[in-house]
Amino acid sequence: MRRKEWGRCDHSVFHLCPGVSELDVREEVRRLALPIAEADGLELVDVEFLVQGRRRTLRVLLDRPEGIRVGDCARFSRHLADCLDMNQTMAGSYSLEVSSPGIDRPLRTLEAVGRFVGTKVSLTTHEPRDGRRRYEGELLAPSGERVGIVMDGSEHWFDWPEIKDMRLVVDPWARVRGEKKGTR
Repeated sequence: MRRKEWGRCDHSVFHLCPGVSELDVREEVRRLALPIAEADGLELVDVEFLVQGRRRTLRVLLDRPEGIRVGDCARFSRHLADCLDMNQTMAGSYSLEVSSPGIDRPLRTLEAVGRFVGTKVSLTTHEPRDGRRRYEGELLAPSGERVGIVMDGSEHWFDWPEIKDMRLVVDPWARVRGEKKGTR
């Protein structure tokens, strides 16, 4: 009989083992990370859980209006690591990465979409629409649970659950051409 690779599943905390999905791990980490981030005045942008062979990486993306600093990431990382260990959220070895969302920041909430209206974004849908899944254009203000972009002079609207991924697109030459910047 083969042992469970990453620990037991017989209690209320999440471990990566048969029957526990990546989404469960991400949501448990999000639940633990959110109050830590809020206490430091940080925005929890995203939690990613990556498995590559035997290597497991938990990546947490943070931001703040004036920009995130290395010290912010280090302090948050120490607090979250202690919390993860205390709650036994991640059994076995894993790497914890804490960083800024980068210039191609993911937009994971409608609130984030509202803050970046007028910027250029790349949007991917779960299912094809008119034969395509990838769109790139200027972000419009959300309308209820719908997100719109202007692409090739026409508006395209998507229900929030249709969107698989949305990220900022930064064009380093926009200023030279006199276009609107793709960042805040």
